[in-house]
Amino acid sequence: MDKPPEEGRIWEWRAFGSLTEELVKSVNRYPIRSGLQNIAGEDIYFISPTNDQNVKLRRSSTGWVLKFKILLESRPLEGIQGNFELYDESLRFTYLLPVGVQPLRDAANLLSVTLPKDLQIKAVYDREDFSAVLARANPAVVSVRVTKRRSQLAFDGGWIELADISFPGRETQSLSLHSPVLEEVTRMAEMIGAIPGLEPMNYVAACRRWKRG
Repeated sequence: MDKPPEEGRIWEWRAFGSLTEELVKSVNRYPIRSGLQNIAGEDIYFISPTNDQNVKLRRSSTGWVLKFKILLESRPLEGIQGNFELYDESLRFTYLLPVGVQPLRDAANLLSVTLPKDLQIKAVYDREDFSAVLARANPAVVSVRVTKRRSQLAFDGGWIELADISFPGRETQSLSLHSPVLEEVTRMAEMIGAIPGLEPMNYVAACRRWKRG
């Protein structure tokens, strides 16, 4: 089953670490969201040294797709660890590979890098071409392959995601909270409270930390 892209502006709070049995049991009391339970996936994140924009290739049942999850704002809130981040997501920001040169240029712009001056424009770019060009950008973009198994649980106004994740340098877990309404995400964060062993960060920061074994 492929997870469809979200639509619209969505607030997110995410943390990585060990999910306790008590926490998982508490979260699993909520209903499964849209059948998204134990969904396996594989992403290749493109990590810029200049910003935290979320640009990735995602394996789907029809091949690889390019996905932009555009970071609009990162906001700390008093009394809660980590930042609440606002993303813009849409099917309009998702492209089935191979792609033409414009999505490649859009990716470079989002990542705040410059494409190689000697770039030979091609009609289409497949996964290997796309990754190779960004690796030669200025500054260079690092690609990080990540595998995931995710479940989503619905709550009023939003959803919780639990995930088992494998980075090149670390196997870990993640809990994240999502809603178009910031107050709903903060309410859930306050209900869950501080969780020992979980460190708030986004996927880009996690990729930077665990990009190598």
